[in-house]
Amino acid sequence: MKGLSLIPHRNNIVRTIASLCLLFSFCAAGLAQTNNGGNNNGGNNQNGNNNNNQNAGGITIDADGVIAAPFRVTQNSSQLNQRRLQALAAEALPADVNRKSEFRKISLVQLEKVCQEYQTKNEPLPPEVLYLAGLTRIDYLFVDREHNDLIIAGPAEGFAANAQNRVVGVDTGRPPIRLDDLVVAFQSQDRGLITGCSFDAKPDNLAKMNEYIRRTNNASSAATAAIRFKTMAQILGMQDVSVTGVPAGSHYARILVEADYMLKRISIGLEPSGIREIKSHLSTLRGGGNSTQRWWFTPLYDAFTTTADRDAFQFAGQRLQMMSQEEFVNSAGQRTDAAQTRVSTTKYAQQFTKNFAKLADLHPTFAELQSITDLTVLAALIHRERLDKQIDWRHSLFSSASSELVPEGNIPKQVPTAMNYKKAGRLMICLVGGGVTINARSVLNQTAFQVSRDMSLEEKQSSVSKRDQQQPARWWWD
Repeated sequence: MKGLSLIPHRNNIVRTIASLCLLFSFCAAGLAQTNNGGNNNGGNNQNGNNNNNQNAGGITIDADGVIAAPFRVTQNSSQLNQRRLQALAAEALPADVNRKSEFRKISLVQLEKVCQEYQTKNEPLPPEVLYLAGLTRIDYLFVDREHNDLIIAGPAEGFAANAQNRVVGVDTGRPPIRLDDLVVAFQSQDRGLITGCSFDAKPDNLAKMNEYIRRTNNASSAATAAIRFKTMAQILGMQDVSVTGVPAGSHYARILVEADYMLKRISIGLEPSGIREIKSHLSTLRGGGNSTQRWWFTPLYDAFTTTADRDAFQFAGQRLQMMSQEEFVNSAGQRTDAAQTRVSTTKYAQQFTKNFAKLADLHPTFAELQSITDLTVLAALIHRERLDKQIDWRHSLFSSASSELVPEGNIPKQVPTAMNYKKAGRLMICLVGGGVTINARSVLNQTAFQVSRDMSLEEKQSSVSKRDQQQPARWWWD
């Protein structure tokens, strides 16, 4: 745990539970131990410019709500792919949007007005509005009392759909922040909701699983053990997917589901991490012990920096870290926390956390999980500090539960149990895969706010407030 600041009670905003990832160890001469391991995972779909696209570089969700995972990690930085992205971005975007910027500003008030104007004219929103002028991360929130405005700022770049039909930045490969995710974040925080998703095996199937293990607890060959693993996955069958706090068919929800699902598949070795430092958890196991392992993400923000007047806020840190815990599952399928967590489980969480920034740079899924974390914290911060009230902004369009700004695709309902196993000496080890919880208000309550000491934040705030004659009515600028 050294140097990783793995603090379970801190910043409890995003919790990805790796639930019901059952670990079984069979000895080649017989059943040595029965271990239960946990993995609740999910997936998302980047919809591209077509907001109803059901297969865009991540999971797919069919008309019945069943999730499948066609994704494979692909490098975003190949020269050929980048030239293709650049050509598409140049064709689809205004020249000033299609330009890299380290400090692009977006007026939330003016953005909402632009959306209202397009709605009034019954015209579709252009890509630069749908993807917030290419903003890839929120680093700042400014209160501009002179112009009655709230402004977010951060790095931005041109963007286009990649070969997997996922919209990404042409330089970094990171997905731009989406308007519909922003709206969903506002809606959830206006109502004070905790958002998330979970994958849950049916209790009856868990009970049948335990009964099957009890009946087959005898000597077996490696081939027989492999058959038993597959039988266990069949017994668990389809797991129920639930989404809370956000529209279940929204892109926001798909991010929660896909990020969770990808975590599971990486941990059991069905999906490569793409990073040398992160191997599957399956590859590190040596058997022994009875436990249900679960992994989940919690935020890893550095302290928020603010001004003495609290009219500017700076976000910092890698946003997320991975935590671990072990559970026990009894014969009735009920789960309870274990008193201790095995070393291999803890080390895997540490390994994932240490290299999470690399993962987010490689996997658009994890980058988008960072983005919706920022958006949800942003909306909660505006609500807590009453910043919208200070500038008399009602954000009625963004907060409308029936907002047309949030298109919905197929709702995730079920996911098949995922299974993988390996031989380890005389042992065969199997993982059978079985959420994410965002509590933004808890993050703000548990994370420190420190006043800027070097005046750099005040200087940025002052520069944002000093707009030229055209900028007060413009919704973004560099």
